[in-house]
Amino acid sequence: MDETREEALRAKAREIIARNAAAQVPAPSLGEGKAWLNVARPLASSPDLVGKLVLLDFWTACCINCLHVLGDLAWLEERFRGEPFAIVGVHTSKFANERDVERVRDAVLREGIAHPVVLDGDFDIWKRYGVRAWPTLVLVGPDGYMLAQLSGEGQRAVLDALVEAALEHYHALPGAFEPSALPLRSESQRTLPRELRFPGKLLADADRERVWIADSGHDRVLELDLEGRFLRQFGSGLAGLEDGEAAQARLRGPQGLARLDDALYVADTRNHALRRIDLRTGRVETVAGNGRQGYERARPLPARSAALNSPWDLCAVDGEIFVALAGLHQVWSYDPRTQSVRPLAGDGSELRRDGAFELAALAQPSGLARLGRRVLVADSESSSVRALELDTRRVATLAGGASEPRDLFHFGDEEGAGLGRRFQHPLAVACDPTCEPERALAYVADSYNHQIKLLDPDTGTVSRYAGAPSAGWVDGECERARFCEPGGLSLAGERLYVADTGNHVVRVIDLVEHVVRTLPLAGVPVPMVAQAAALDAAPLAYWPQTVRHPQLRRRLAAGACELVLRVPLEAGERMAPGAPSQFRVLREGGLVAAKHVSGALTESETRVPLGVAGSGLVCVQALAYVCDASGHCHLRSHEWRLDIEEGPRAARVLALDID
Repeated sequence: MDETREEALRAKAREIIARNAAAQVPAPSLGEGKAWLNVARPLASSPDLVGKLVLLDFWTACCINCLHVLGDLAWLEERFRGEPFAIVGVHTSKFANERDVERVRDAVLREGIAHPVVLDGDFDIWKRYGVRAWPTLVLVGPDGYMLAQLSGEGQRAVLDALVEAALEHYHALPGAFEPSALPLRSESQRTLPRELRFPGKLLADADRERVWIADSGHDRVLELDLEGRFLRQFGSGLAGLEDGEAAQARLRGPQGLARLDDALYVADTRNHALRRIDLRTGRVETVAGNGRQGYERARPLPARSAALNSPWDLCAVDGEIFVALAGLHQVWSYDPRTQSVRPLAGDGSELRRDGAFELAALAQPSGLARLGRRVLVADSESSSVRALELDTRRVATLAGGASEPRDLFHFGDEEGAGLGRRFQHPLAVACDPTCEPERALAYVADSYNHQIKLLDPDTGTVSRYAGAPSAGWVDGECERARFCEPGGLSLAGERLYVADTGNHVVRVIDLVEHVVRTLPLAGVPVPMVAQAAALDAAPLAYWPQTVRHPQLRRRLAAGACELVLRVPLEAGERMAPGAPSQFRVLREGGLVAAKHVSGALTESETRVPLGVAGSGLVCVQALAYVCDASGHCHLRSHEWRLDIEEGPRAARVLALDID
């Protein structure tokens, strides 16, 4: 923005703030009885927020436009750090799955949101503020009066001008700002590091005996064998857009993967870029996208200088790479021969409209799969599966969605054929490309229904194959297995590999025996940047395979005692060097330790001082990364709840084994 336009914008912002502040329209209350995240207790409009300039962000986890706004909010938080300014997210759920506090917590962790978030699953706050679209941002003054409201993404400059003008306005009024510190408590302080973090997409190759995983939350791509043994890592684990050798390159939230000859292509989603990994050398290079979010919807562009928009999945088709640009609601194509990108299907409208490629409309396409002369599309926001008919250049709906193209709220969990409430925000689709098209079936990751479904592409018939309507982590027969927001699928022979995103694992379905198992990971390094945050007063979320011991009662003498945490190691085993093996001791009453204790676990045993001054409950959590002689590593995760009783002539040492 040139200097003249910027000054005009700031002058307009000052005018808007002055006029609306004088109008004194009270901002509605946020209400009571709602769940909150990233805070130690629910916030109240008064006294927590009065005395601060507050920006309310109405968002929902599925909305790509809402996710784009989060970068602007983080920028504003840094820009106005130290000012009496706070951001509060109002999560108003579109999908039923998003009303679950645990699923919203996952979204907060996945997106790195640090500000407070209130759950508005019943649209209560939304209605009182008169909001009509996601995302919407509302600025409220320290006196509780409405100052501004605007919708849509790409508003950073406007928001910056409005916040700056509001701060200037109220700083000129004595006593306008009387802020108190918000009782922040980051959800990230309740998590333990793990091998995978929100894995998005994967690609399994039976011929090469490889599976590549987009470890999205760790900003890297992993190469394993089909049994889960670690082979290579692409990306350092530090977020960024940097080319180079495998260990030095940087990615940011990678998702879709596609192989073409000896190259692995990566949808580097948060970098708005397409990356190429040379599988012979491991070198990573950017082949499309300049790192900026783009809005071009109609013209071919030179690939390297193009501005893309949240590429989410990839598919190799006849020497080209099809790209699901979720942020533009289109499918594009990258041609490595001409090094160019071009729009392929969808006009950029967020609808479910069939027809010619150029006239059709998609709604946040998030998954692609080749099936003969079709490319199937998981069209997440319309809760449908679409098909790109390559010979006729037309888009068709195979199943799901409403008869009204603009109705993006038509979702559910019904079996049957054609249009209807078949899916809830599907994110992936997989087909066997070697299968005769007339005999092929498609597997659909019905993500928000936590299921894998079967789709007959010819009849549009949908049926449940694996999983249940509620989230969980259960292996076994398909009909009894449980998943949590599966986001990626890939076929390798008679196995279907599943990125079980919400469980932070990869699952494997035997398509002959119809049994689900969790892929055991061996030797996968945990990035050092994934070490847990400072200890918080609340217990951690459970690692899904944590051994939770029954409550134990133990007597300890008053005064100085020790907790001894032992890691029994067999011959050839050792603690993984550099891994964040750690423990936490949390007080649950008013009693045993003077404060919470945390630290690193060391070889063999770790001695933790405890000051016993009364009786009560203590929670001990431990996570150990152990490698065997062959270099394969695994986690040992334990939690104990201890009922400590102070007594005379009692022990001063309490030993626990992490085995």
